Amino acid sequence: MGANPQAVRVVESPRFTALVVGVILLNAALIGASTYSSASWIVVGEWTCIAFFVVEIAVRFAAATSTRAYFKDGWNVFDLVLVISAFIPASGMLLPMLRVLRVFRVLRLVKAVPELRLIVSVLTRSVASMKHIGLLAGVLFYTYAVIGVKLFGQEGSPLRAEYGTIHEALFTLFRVLTGDNWSDLRYKASSAEALAAGQALGPGITAFHVTWIIFSTFILINLIVGAIVNNYQQVQDIEQAKSVDISDQRLEVLVKELQQLLEARKHRG
Repeated sequence: MGANPQAVRVVESPRFTALVVGVILLNAALIGASTYSSASWIVVGEWTCIAFFVVEIAVRFAAATSTRAYFKDGWNVFDLVLVISAFIPASGMLLPMLRVLRVFRVLRLVKAVPELRLIVSVLTRSVASMKHIGLLAGVLFYTYAVIGVKLFGQEGSPLRAEYGTIHEALFTLFRVLTGDNWSDLRYKASSAEALAAGQALGPGITAFHVTWIIFSTFILINLIVGAIVNNYQQVQDIEQAKSVDISDQRLEVLVKELQQLLEARKHRG
């Protein structure tokens, strides 16, 4: 299988890209409208968009240098799965899953817009390179969760509900990490009711959460941001290398320029 020259020109055309983006946006609007109404014009509009996506896939397949090259691109496989799912009869437990896949058609916009595709590539590469940061985060989460259970999860503690078990302590630490009213825990532990009952936790609760915020927010988050920024430059360099024009026309121009330089050099000699 060889690339069809006409299909290649269509795929590389800015107008074709703009048309694909427009249909994806239209499909997204129709999916949103379907949550309010099930009118027939919405259904017809969605199937029209699906028909266009089928044609788009056929054109891109024809523009590929080989079948293997087409399926090697993960975005092409993603497109195929979403489009094929529209033709699968939905019933029973399969219905909710197909509805979710239907919503995922909006994500095709990521493939159509190079800038969005670059960001997704950066995030994917960053996730793969952050395994050691993730390991460090897991160790910190588990360590602080165990400390929290031992210190604040005992019977009669005002924070028994938040630190009674490991899984509740982990969720509480994640809540503190997001900044979701974490100071309420401190005030709850040192409230007048806790003091009157002799259950106040004292300065230990403050030191525990302040050190956790320092480690989780100021260190872990900055490490993650640093990894993403580092991978952004690497992915950008890779994409620029891929965008270098190595088409036959460009090679012919380079050969002609080289021949002219050699002839000029011969005349000088």
